[in-house]
Amino acid sequence: MACRTSFLKAILIILNVLLSLIGVTLIALSVYELNSSSPGTFEHIAIVVQIFVGSFVVLSSFLGCFAAGRVSLGLIWSFVSCMLLLIGLQIYIIAAAHSTDYVQRARTDFLALWTDQRRSIERIAYLEHKYSCCGQNGPQDYILQGGAYPLSCYKNRERVQSQLFSEGCLVAVEAHATDNVMNGLIIKWLLLVVELLALISATHLGVTVRNKLRRERF
Repeated sequence: MACRTSFLKAILIILNVLLSLIGVTLIALSVYELNSSSPGTFEHIAIVVQIFVGSFVVLSSFLGCFAAGRVSLGLIWSFVSCMLLLIGLQIYIIAAAHSTDYVQRARTDFLALWTDQRRSIERIAYLEHKYSCCGQNGPQDYILQGGAYPLSCYKNRERVQSQLFSEGCLVAVEAHATDNVMNGLIIKWLLLVVELLALISATHLGVTVRNKLRRERF
């Protein structure tokens, strides 16, 4: 019985370390993406939700490690409750991610910016510099509007023809959204698997500790 308890403790601690690492990674990636998203957009809201989930995962992992270290029945069941809540939330997020066309939403958000260029000039310039792109479909968009290429359309913001970005930002934004969707789904599924394993381990540990306490009473 003691060996089984020690084994379950070790497994639970390892899983919680993995949970904390995944949670921190999710928070770091979300904070990075938050700086490049427009407030109020669907992408911005989704990133904020990811930061909340990542924070909850990290806090829960600390609780799990503490519960395993102390072998406290109350803490173990509290951790199990947190895992059940996280798993339910994670399943909902994954289902929403699979049913949401993030690429189309990113496309719509950029087109909205391009339609109102006067109010979105700084935002467009930021995207052009970040994704090494120019205009909606290419540099010719500015010429068709009767204007000149902005500095954000040039590499290192130097007005040199050879350093002019040739790709349109609409394509670049869609490609970035596609990459984000794939990376996000990988992290979400990995997190769900680790959460399920942590739930199973914690439940087994809780049952083992409970049975041990019952035997000690008689």
